[in-house]
Amino acid sequence: MTKHTRIRALLLAALLTGSVAAWAQIRIPKAELTPVVETVPVRAGGTAIVRLEVELSETLHVQSDEPRDEFLIPTVLTLNAPEGITVESITYPPAEDLNQAGSDEPLAVFPHAFTIEARLSVAPNVAPGEVAVPGRLRYQACDETVCYPPARADTSWMLTIREP
Repeated sequence: MTKHTRIRALLLAALLTGSVAAWAQIRIPKAELTPVVETVPVRAGGTAIVRLEVELSETLHVQSDEPRDEFLIPTVLTLNAPEGITVESITYPPAEDLNQAGSDEPLAVFPHAFTIEARLSVAPNVAPGEVAVPGRLRYQACDETVCYPPARADTSWMLTIREP
C-alpha cells in the first residue's frame, strides 16, 4: 500500500465511521512563516520585492508548486494585494526530486525550509505610509511514509510607501 493509498484510506475510514479517533491520528504539520520585505521603503510608482521564508520540521517536505502526481496538493502562495498594489510575479524555488519506494517517478518537492519570492508593483497614486499585503500559503506536508491533509497558513507583509 503506497503512502497515498494509506492516507486516502484513513480519511475515508474517518468519514465513513465518523470516528474522532481516526481524525485524532492525523496531526497536520504547521509551517512557520517569516514574511520579509526586501524593498524598504518602496516608492509610489515603483516595485517591491517580498519573500516568504517557510520552515517545517526537518523530517518533512512539501509538494512543489507543480507536483507530478495529480492527487498531490501543490504549494501555492496567494497574495490579496490592496488597491494600488499589483502582483507582478510569484517565484517558487526549484523543486527537488524525491524518490519514493513503490513509485516509478520521483516526487517534485520543496525541502523542509524554502523561500518564495513575489514582485509587487505600486501605483504612482498610492499614498505614502504603511500598506499591508496579506497572503495565504496552501501546502501539503509529507514525511517518508505519509502525506498529511492540506493546510493553510496566513501571513502579511507591511510595505512602507514613500512619495515618488
